[in-house]
Amino acid sequence: MRNRKIYLYVRGEEKGVIELLSVFTEINVKKYTDHYLEITVDDIKVKDILLNAREFSLGELYQDFTAFIVPFDFDFSIKEILDILPILTPKIYTIETFIPEIVFLSKWSFLKDFKNYYYSKFNSETIETVLGFINHNLNATKTSKELFMHRNTLNYRLDNFIKKTEIDVRTFQGALAFHLLFRR
Repeated sequence: MRNRKIYLYVRGEEKGVIELLSVFTEINVKKYTDHYLEITVDDIKVKDILLNAREFSLGELYQDFTAFIVPFDFDFSIKEILDILPILTPKIYTIETFIPEIVFLSKWSFLKDFKNYYYSKFNSETIETVLGFINHNLNATKTSKELFMHRNTLNYRLDNFIKKTEIDVRTFQGALAFHLLFRR
């Protein structure tokens, strides 16, 4: 099983949140910088653990935090993301929920860097295939006809994209995130 990184921005003193998270045996917590924690976890149910920890932290410690669950093969600058965490509504963000927040905050230079990051990971044909799928209302049959490709080829490309990015463009939330990022 692979280790996943999560970054937390803690509003207030980190000590109580560190102690709380240390209760979970699946989690390795360390202080990253002031107000920031880095968590390493090898459990797939990480979002459930964080939701429970956040609920407990709010109720018992009167502290809140904002978390970003980093996708596995994500080599984008984490510093840029950490700079945005304090201005986000406190909750747990995945890449699919993070992108729309950046759009709504009008962080255009960050979005440009993010777009370039995805263009560097995939060729423009893959990006256009995913956008075509979204533009055809997530309908694989219509998309494959419009793009003149076999439906299995389309599904293979989508599966590969989803696996590498953890943006499930077959769901509304994932499609919305990617559409907002690449809208023209």
